[in-house]
Amino acid sequence: MTTAVPAPTRGWKEQLRRIAELALLGIVAVLLSLPVLTLGAVVATLSTAVGHWVEHDDLPSWPSMGRELGRRLLPGVPVSVAGVVAALVVVQQVAWLRSGVVPGGGVALAAFGVAVACLVAVVLLAVPRLADGSGWRAALAGGWTTLLRAPAAGIAMLAVTGIAVLLAVLLPGVVLVLPALLVLGLHALHRRLVLPRLR
Repeated sequence: MTTAVPAPTRGWKEQLRRIAELALLGIVAVLLSLPVLTLGAVVATLSTAVGHWVEHDDLPSWPSMGRELGRRLLPGVPVSVAGVVAALVVVQQVAWLRSGVVPGGGVALAAFGVAVACLVAVVLLAVPRLADGSGWRAALAGGWTTLLRAPAAGIAMLAVTGIAVLLAVLLPGVVLVLPALLVLGLHALHRRLVLPRLR
C-alpha cells in the first residue's frame, strides 16, 4: 500500500520570487506599451504569459514571449488605435455632458457611464480569452457573450480594475508592477466565475 506524498509547501522566498516575476513582467509590459500602437499586442502577450504562469506555475521563456509579441503586433495595432480613440471620445463626451453642451444633465451622464462600464467590462472579460491564442475579435465576441450570461463576472472584473486604478492613483510608484497583477486577477475571476458556466 503506497502513501500519497504531499505536495511540497512553498517557502516565502519562492513566493517572493514568483511575485517578483510578475512584477518584472508588468514593468516590461508598461515600457513596451509606451509607443501606444503596441498596446493591443502587449495586453494579448501579457495575458498569454500570465495564463501560462497560472497553468504551469512558471512564466514562458522570454524568447517565446518575444515571438508571441511579434505575432500579435500587427493585429494589435487596430485594437490600440480603437482603444485610444474610444478613450478620447469618452473623455470629450463626459466633458460636454458636464458643461451642458450636450443636453441631458445628470441622467444622460449616468446612462453614458453605465454604457461605458459595460463596454469596459466586455474588454476585461476578453483579456483572459486571449491566453489561448485567440485574436481580439474572437475574444471580444466571447467577452460580450459572457457579459450577457454572467454579468456578475463583468462587475467583479470592473471592481478589481477599479481597485488597481485606485492603487495607481494613491501609490504612483506601483504603477509599473500593477499590469501583470491586474491581468492575474482577471484570469482568477475568469477561472472562478466564467469557466464553470462553459462546462
